[in-house]
This record gives sequence, C-alpha cells and structure tokens, in this order.
Amino acid sequence: MTSPHDTDPGDASPRAIVTAGGCLYFALLTAGLAWLVWRERLAALPERAVGEFGVPVAAVAGLAVGLAGAAVFAVGVRRLPAVAPIVAEARRIFEPMGESAILVLVLLGAVAEEVFFRLAVQDRFGLTGSVAAYGLMSMCAMGWRWLPFALLHALALGALVRLGFGLLASATANAVMNYLCLRRMLNT
Repeated sequence: MTSPHDTDPGDASPRAIVTAGGCLYFALLTAGLAWLVWRERLAALPERAVGEFGVPVAAVAGLAVGLAGAAVFAVGVRRLPAVAPIVAEARRIFEPMGESAILVLVLLGAVAEEVFFRLAVQDRFGLTGSVAAYGLMSMCAMGWRWLPFALLHALALGALVRLGFGLLASATANAVMNYLCLRRMLNT
C-alpha cells in the first residue's frame, strides 16, 4: 500500500510544476534584488535594464543571440548522444503542460535568472563568476551532461550585459533560447 508521500515527482500536475517553478524563480528574483539592496547597488538595475544602445538594439541583439543559442542546441541534440537523458527528462516534466504554462515558466525564469545572475552576481563577481555560478546551479539541477550548454548559455547572456546591451537583451535571449530549446526537446 502506498501513501500520498510515496508518489513520484514526475506525477506532479502541470499546475504544481508551474507553482513550484514560480516560487523558485520568485525566490531567485528576490535574492538578487535583496543582494543588490544589501550591497547598496540597486541603482544598477535601471542603469543596466535597457543598456547603452536603447530598446530596439537591445531587443534585436537578444533575439539574435537567442536564435543562435537555440540553433547550437539543435545541433547538439542531433549529434550528441549524451543529451538524450536531458531530452527525456524535459519531456517527462513538460509534456503534460499546456503552452501557456510553459510560456509562464520561460518568461519568469528569464527575468529572475537575469536579475540574479547577470545583474547581482555579475555586478559583484564579473562575467567569470556569473558563468561559474550559473553553471554550478544548472549542473545541480540537470546533471553534468547539461554543463557545456549551461556554460555557453551563461557566457552568451553575460556577454550581452557586459557589452552594454543590458538586461533587456539578456532576458530576451534567455527566453527565446529556453523556449525554442524546450519546444525542440518536446518535439524530438
């Protein structure tokens, strides 16, 4: 006989997954903002929100990097057998979800990750520290097979901010990359 506590996490409803993801991303966003406040660096948020080149350039740069990242991932999915377990896990978690739930998670994740990693962490530890922190978090969540993609992802997003394109560009790239990669994994 099984108890309610013996259920497989893979049996979680899409609503439960979105709620858990939303809580995680809210905590990450809160931690990033709190760290900036604690370090008296909250003014970095409006300074880096759009970047030095304005909204149209930041948005186009983010879209271009997002599309390029998704293309690199597509090649990796086709050519690297080590990616198969990542695809299987993504399918297990995300296939039961509707499109709107996936979009909510992707958008929440993009904003929260960029504020935490590209603003708070990168502001304190530089691009290398930001890439290392993101890689470590991704490896803990998805395993070592995900690490090369996570490092490239973090490097591309951190470079956008470092080059002056701002959080708009990095959040756009993050959302586009994650959404297209997730769609590819669900349709592979």
